[in-house]
Amino acid sequence: MRAGEALQGTLLTPDRREGLMRLASVMGLNPFDASLVLAIVQDQARRGHRPEHCAAAGADQLLMIPAPTTRSIGKARRLWTIAGLTVCLIGLQLFTVWWLFVGR
Repeated sequence: MRAGEALQGTLLTPDRREGLMRLASVMGLNPFDASLVLAIVQDQARRGHRPEHCAAAGADQLLMIPAPTTRSIGKARRLWTIAGLTVCLIGLQLFTVWWLFVGR
């Protein structure tokens, strides 16, 4: 769906492609499968389908792409969890420094 929304006619600009590739990585797709999804959607647009209908028009082709594995989804989730915990710890440290030197 996101690939169809990102199309400008039948074209996908490099910056939008990069954004879609990052999104696909977060969703657990490997670069090859993500590129294949984009190619299928672009092909449907070239065949005359409206961008918002490209994913539905290419559904049979998209079914050939394996779903992301639980392992890859878990890896992305772990990365976001680690990032969140890191931000929380930095915030706690900043609060502690503020409390020790300014808050009293």
